[in-house]
Amino acid sequence: MTEDNEKPYDDNTVRDTKAGRLPFRHIKIAAYVLASQLLMTAMMWVYVSNTTPQVVVFDMKGTIDLFKEQSARQSLSEETARILTGRFNAALTDSLNDWQASHNAVLLVKPAVISEQTDITAEIRADIARRMQEAR
Repeated sequence: MTEDNEKPYDDNTVRDTKAGRLPFRHIKIAAYVLASQLLMTAMMWVYVSNTTPQVVVFDMKGTIDLFKEQSARQSLSEETARILTGRFNAALTDSLNDWQASHNAVLLVKPAVISEQTDITAEIRADIARRMQEAR
């Protein structure tokens, strides 16, 4: 008998046949890494979607023009008109600041926006009217 017959496979041949397969523990580790990456991605997506401010538009010019039109219809003294204008400016500023803070939003004026965005003009005008009534 020759040496080749006694040992049909050498160590290199055995290693080569196992090289194509991963041990079960490597597959398990890879599955844990994949699952953790998916979990972290989902958590980041939720965080980013909840903290990213939304963009809304407001018709500032239209609102101010409407106030001027309504004020012009009334016969007001100069002093009364000044007080009313001061109350309107305060109500407008406070309403916009409160809405922006409570909704985590960026407010833009309508002419500055080309694409369709949520218009909050009616909501702000109603809030300004409420604030003007309370200030009397």
